[in-house]
Amino acid sequence: MNDLEERLRAALDARAQTYETSPTAWLRVQERRRGPLRRWGVVLVALPVALVALLVPVLLGGFQDRQVTMGPPPKPTPVGQALVIDNPAENRPMRLWFARNHEGALVFCRDIQYAGGAGTSGCGDDLARHEGDAAWREGSTESVPPRENVLVYGAARENVAKVTAVTKDGKRLDGALYRPSGAPLQAWTVTHPSTQRIGHYEFAGADGSVLARVESQAAMLPESAQGKPAGPAVEMKGMSVRPYLTPDRTLIWTRGGREVGLNFVRAKDLMTDMGGKRYPVELRVNGDRWFGIARKGTAKVTLARKGGASLEATVRTDPWKVGVSLFAGELPGSGDPYLEGFELVGSDSSGKVLWREDHPADRPKWDPHPPIGEVVTIGAAKVWFSKVTLADGRTWDGLCRSVPGKATTCDAFQPIATHYAHRLPDLGTIAIGVAGTGITQVTAEKSGTKGTIHAPAGAPLKIWAVPYQGGMESFNLRDPAGDLGISIGGVAPSGCSASPPVGRAATLAGGVTVTHQDGCLIMWREGQQTTVEMRDFEDATYTHGDEIFAGIAIKGTARVEMVYQDGSRLVAAATTPDPWGLGLVLFSTPSKKAEGGALVIGYDAAGKEFWRLD
Repeated sequence: MNDLEERLRAALDARAQTYETSPTAWLRVQERRRGPLRRWGVVLVALPVALVALLVPVLLGGFQDRQVTMGPPPKPTPVGQALVIDNPAENRPMRLWFARNHEGALVFCRDIQYAGGAGTSGCGDDLARHEGDAAWREGSTESVPPRENVLVYGAARENVAKVTAVTKDGKRLDGALYRPSGAPLQAWTVTHPSTQRIGHYEFAGADGSVLARVESQAAMLPESAQGKPAGPAVEMKGMSVRPYLTPDRTLIWTRGGREVGLNFVRAKDLMTDMGGKRYPVELRVNGDRWFGIARKGTAKVTLARKGGASLEATVRTDPWKVGVSLFAGELPGSGDPYLEGFELVGSDSSGKVLWREDHPADRPKWDPHPPIGEVVTIGAAKVWFSKVTLADGRTWDGLCRSVPGKATTCDAFQPIATHYAHRLPDLGTIAIGVAGTGITQVTAEKSGTKGTIHAPAGAPLKIWAVPYQGGMESFNLRDPAGDLGISIGGVAPSGCSASPPVGRAATLAGGVTVTHQDGCLIMWREGQQTTVEMRDFEDATYTHGDEIFAGIAIKGTARVEMVYQDGSRLVAAATTPDPWGLGLVLFSTPSKKAEGGALVIGYDAAGKEFWRLD
C-alpha cells in the first residue's frame, strides 16, 4: 500500500467513526485551500479498483459540505497556456492554469502528480468572488504528515509586482509571479520549509505600495499532538518511531522533531487494502530516508534500484507486538527512488524470500524543458539539451541541468558552428559548456586537466566538461586531428539563466527590455543581453553603445548622465521604478557616440549628486 492510499483510508475510517475524529483526518487527502475545490478529474493510478470505487463518492462529497453531484461536469476550457512548475513537496512538476467552466465562469485549476504514480486534477469556484481583491490564495501542497517543503499558490491582478510571505517571527520570503501566455491573471507561488509558520502573504505594486495582505491558513496540528503514546519510542537510522492512539493505533515516524511518516496498525484490518486484500509491505520515502512496516516474520528488507545498487534496511521485528516488522534505510544521492523504479524484497531470518513488490519507473507527467536527445550524467547532475523560451518570446537552444535538491535550470545560447564552443555557468567544481559536432577534445590549459566530450544520442550538439577548482583558466577545444577549434578563457559566466523571467518584463526607450529572475537582472536589446547578479550590484550598472545608453540604479535616482572625455554629456532625463518591487529604477536613452564615456553620475530629484561610476 502506498502513502496516498494509506492517507485515503485514514480519512475514510475517520468519517466512518461514531465518535469524534481527528480534525485533520480529512486534510490527509485534501489540499488546504480557501474555497472548495470542484474536481472534474480524479486520477488514482496506483490504487486498486476496489479502492477507487469506494473513494470516488467520498471525494465528491468531501469538500466543505458542498452538494454532491454524481457524475462530473464538463471539463473546463483552458484560457491561456498552463504554467508548469516544480512541486518541491513531491519532486514532480505540477500544472496551474485558468479556465472557463461549463457556466462560462473563470476558474483557477491545478493538476498535481504524487510520487508513486497517483495524481489529482481540479478547478475551483468562480473567481468573480474575488472581484475586489488584488490577489488571493488558491491552495498549497501542505499535507499530513508534512513534506520538507510546502508550495503555496494563488492568483493576482495585473498591478501586482511582488509577492512576499511574512513568517510569524517577521522573516520575509520572496515568492514568484508568473504570467502565462494568454492568461487573464497572474499566478503566484511561495515555497517555504514546512517547519516555517507563515503569518500572511503580502502583495505589492511596482512602487512598493502594499495592495493586499492575505492571511495564512491555520497550521495543521501534528498527529502526535492529537493522540496518546501507546508504547516506547524506537530509534532507527536517525528517526524515531512510536505507537500512538489517534484514536486508532498509529505508528508515527519523526526526524529531528518533525513528523515524516504514518503507519496505521489497527488489528482488525492490519496491512489490508480497501478491497480487503492483504499486502506485505508499506513503504514511506521522505528526503534521504526510506522506511515503513512489513508483514510479521520479515527479518531483512532490500530496495533494489533499477539500474543501480541494492540498499539494505535496518529491521526491528515487532517491538510492540502489533504484528509487523519495522525497517528503515538511507538513500544516497537522489532521494526519489520512484523516478527510476525499484523492487522491494523481504526475507526471513534464514534468507528465504517471503515477498516481492515491484515499483515501475514513475516519470513526471509534464516536463517544462523536454529533452532533445539523450540525457547524460555529469557529476551528480543530469544534463540535456532543450528549447528555452526567452523573455521576449523568442526560442533559443538551451542546456538544462538537474541537481538533486535543486530546481532544474536551463541556460540559453546562440547557435554554434561545427568547430566552435560556448562556456556556460559551472556545474559545481566542473567547468561545462556546449560544443559543435567537430570538437572531440578539451583540456584545461593551466592545470593540464583533460576533460570529457559528451555526444548525447539524438542531440544537436556536444557537451564538454572539465574538473575545475575555480579562478582564471583557459579551456582548449580541438578537433580529431588536434587542431585548435577555440580557446575559452576568463572566469566562469554568470549563474543567471536566460530562461523566462520571474514577473513581467519592463520595456524602456530604444527597444530595451529588462527582466528579473533567480536573483538576476537581464537587459535585452536586439537579441543581446547584459546580465547583472543582484549579489554583486551596488549603486548602478549600465550598457552603452552607438545607439543606446541604458541601465539600472538604486531607488532615489531621478536622472543619469554620462560625461564624455571631451566634456559633453548624454542625459537620461527620467527613470522608471522597477516593476518587481526590488527598490531600483531603470533608465534608457538614445546614444550617438559609442566611445569616450569617462564617468556616469546619478542625481536625485533635487539635482544633488547621488552616486558616480568612474
